[in-house]
Amino acid sequence: MSATRLLVLGVVRLHGQTHGYRVGRELLSWGAKEWANVKWGSIYHALRKLSAEGRLREFFAEGDEIVDRTSYEITPEGEAELHRLLRRALSHGGDDHALLFAGVTLMTSLPRAEAVELLKERLAALEAANAELAGFKEPGAEWGKPEHVCELFGLWHRTVGAGAEWTRDLIASLEAGRYTMADDGPEAFGLPPGDDG
Repeated sequence: MSATRLLVLGVVRLHGQTHGYRVGRELLSWGAKEWANVKWGSIYHALRKLSAEGRLREFFAEGDEIVDRTSYEITPEGEAELHRLLRRALSHGGDDHALLFAGVTLMTSLPRAEAVELLKERLAALEAANAELAGFKEPGAEWGKPEHVCELFGLWHRTVGAGAEWTRDLIASLEAGRYTMADDGPEAFGLPPGDDG
């Protein structure tokens, strides 16, 4: 649900004011159904929940297509929640891939140095986890689990190692000036209309 909340807040912020159908169309056009398990029901649930929490302001707007619609805009509380989730998405070394994917999608709405720092936190967590997994030895008789289960530790070690390598590459790309970030100009993806970073 955190990934859906982050994405919904991000799309509402991106458009300034928008309705649920546009949020859904946007997210589905990004392929979020596949990489974040975002579906129409979860989008509308997130819109209602975020509105009830005061993170989105719900209002009735004249229809921009055919009918009048309930529309949304992000509140200061929603901005704070978006940034909290975005920071967690980029810094956490865990296995919530949907949240990471949502964070990478919206990372350009952060200043470059902040995105790099958050990714360095993620890298440190992954390297620590990988070192712990690398220290795992073949199980002895006292292990108490089926012998073949130790193969999972090899898989986890390689998966975490690949995540660390990918994170290093992304940090290097950002440090080299790749991608337009929030402090580079108003054309950075994820900024609200009229925002100059």
